[in-house]
Amino acid sequence: METPSPSPFPQIPIPPISRGWAVAGGFAMILLGFFALADQLVSTAFLATFIGVILMFGCAFQLIKVFTINGWQNHLWFILVSIAYGVAGYVFIAHPFKAAIAFTLFLGWAILIGGIFRAFLAFKLRQHGGAGWILFSAAISIVLGGLIISGWPATGLYMLGLFLGIELIFAGVGWLGLGLSGSKPQ
Repeated sequence: METPSPSPFPQIPIPPISRGWAVAGGFAMILLGFFALADQLVSTAFLATFIGVILMFGCAFQLIKVFTINGWQNHLWFILVSIAYGVAGYVFIAHPFKAAIAFTLFLGWAILIGGIFRAFLAFKLRQHGGAGWILFSAAISIVLGGLIISGWPATGLYMLGLFLGIELIFAGVGWLGLGLSGSKPQ
């Protein structure tokens, strides 16, 4: 009888999960998700503004990097990246709906193209038992990307808020399930 070979991957210890915090966090995320879905226009504006703030922080960090490196070629690169972050951040903050509309078009094309590539992958892996699942996810992505693009620019006004709400709900359900399925402390 063969003994199992040791795993080449190191064993990662499972951290303890606080049931109370997991359940409370799950409920909070689900509630926030429903708020985001209730007013997708406001959620989209909030998310676009938040992206703008993050881009402005990126601009600041790139500018700091300019003063901490040697060589003019590197300075030029970091200055250009900083300017790009700053302009994008300004647009997202000053014009959140215009930025959200443009970003939604990019997102729609990214989802559609990703689905097309996954469809090709599914056909390439058609001998594999799980290829049907890849093809199914590809079809969903192609339809979703097509719907986003076909409804553009109107989809840009609510799509980010819709995605945020759905993500918060599913993440909250995950945390809630984790908290409720854990063993009770003794």
